[in-house]
Amino acid sequence: MDFDASQLWEKVKTLEQEVSVLKQQQIDINQAKELYLKIFEEFPALIWRSRLDKLCDYFNKTWLEFTGRTMEQEFGNGWTEGVHPDDFDLCLKTYVESFDKREAFLMEYRMKNKSGEYRWIRDFGRPFYDLDNSFLGYIGSCYDITEIKDNEMKLIELNATKDKFFSLIAHDLRGPFNALLGFTKLLEYELPTMTQDRIQKVAVTMRKSATNLYNLLENLLAWSQMERGVNTIIPESFSVMTRIIESMATIQELAIKKGIHVKYEINNDLMVFADSNMFATIIRNLTSNAIKFTPKGGNITIGAKPMADHWVEISITDTGIGMDQDLQENLFKLEVNTSRKGTEKEESTGLGLIICKGYIEKLGGRMWLESKEGQGSTFHFSLPGKHQNA
Repeated sequence: MDFDASQLWEKVKTLEQEVSVLKQQQIDINQAKELYLKIFEEFPALIWRSRLDKLCDYFNKTWLEFTGRTMEQEFGNGWTEGVHPDDFDLCLKTYVESFDKREAFLMEYRMKNKSGEYRWIRDFGRPFYDLDNSFLGYIGSCYDITEIKDNEMKLIELNATKDKFFSLIAHDLRGPFNALLGFTKLLEYELPTMTQDRIQKVAVTMRKSATNLYNLLENLLAWSQMERGVNTIIPESFSVMTRIIESMATIQELAIKKGIHVKYEINNDLMVFADSNMFATIIRNLTSNAIKFTPKGGNITIGAKPMADHWVEISITDTGIGMDQDLQENLFKLEVNTSRKGTEKEESTGLGLIICKGYIEKLGGRMWLESKEGQGSTFHFSLPGKHQNA
């Protein structure tokens, strides 16, 4: 066979051209990949990438700005140092199992940001492939969902509040109403044959039921207004002693009936700067609670004294049944049922204390308590003694 050098040369040139095209295509592919990553750099999501060994080899600028760490620190398994310890095991398990199955995943975990604060992250991870459909690893995009999580918690609290509200209406209103209905029915059928003494006792019981019902409705209305933020606060300076005496006028009878002595330890010149009506509601609720949970013949002391920086501390101390630690911890949680009957089987919903705490905080003060089971309780709260400059 004759050797044709020219033909061979043509074939070599053709192969070189093909190789050149392939090289150019590879360059174009690499450039496209680099461009792909550059686009990710400014992407608002936190982007990560892992290779076949499950270790991460890329984090975009948004991720690094969020964590306040360098690429070298996050590289490999470094990023896991920022995951909340309580979320770490589930996070790793989800990632590894999905990776092995080549399945996309969606998970949520807390990750530390550059300020050292844990934020909730929603992480979408998915496998990615080369042009020849060969598996290269995973790529993920993360979003800060802390506000969504907070709103979810608020929604849970609102639902619990709603459930408690309807529970109060269904249970606590039913008792006084049933009593009233029962006694009106008794009067309807037996009044002509009832003695004066019997009528008097029925009237007293009916009045007691009506008073309980009225107080509960007042608390429900006050709580509803507080939850909706529609309370109108009109702060003014007034005498602590004078307003407490006025507030006690409607509940003094309860103390007298139980033989409970109420003592005042208040300087007549002591003033506070607060909403007078809210203050009265606080005093009535705290004092009626003290009366309710103090046995006959007990003592209640209402005190007030100046604090530092023009603040005033008011306290209501009783010699009642007190509270254990568990009850104290749940006392101001509407979703937890802390209601219990008083020493004379008086009804209690716990709503009054929640209203007190809410009002005190709206007035700029705080509330705290001291109590031991069987040894009485003291509820303290603070209010500004004069207008506090912002």
